[in-house]
Amino acid sequence: MSWKETLSNGLHRARTGAEKAYDKGKAKVEELQTEMQMDGLAKKLGYLTFDTHRGRKIDEAAQAKLLSELTRLEEELEKAKAEQAAQAAAEKAAKKRY
Repeated sequence: MSWKETLSNGLHRARTGAEKAYDKGKAKVEELQTEMQMDGLAKKLGYLTFDTHRGRKIDEAAQAKLLSELTRLEEELEKAKAEQAAQAAAEKAAKKRY
């Protein structure tokens, strides 16, 4: 193998590794953003619960909307984590083959 081919292969491996690292970082940022959204919704839901406890009238439609959005985000987060785990397992299996 010539030095040009060796260099080309090395650059290709480096680029592939960088792309994988970028994708993992991007997925983690998206995961953290979703968790932050969930925290905000949970805080609002907590205030509604407190208002209910104090005997104050609350907007039940708003409460239902918060619960629905929180559930949707939770499912989205679980799906993303499952996809990341499956991808990590596939990468680990691919490394074992070589």
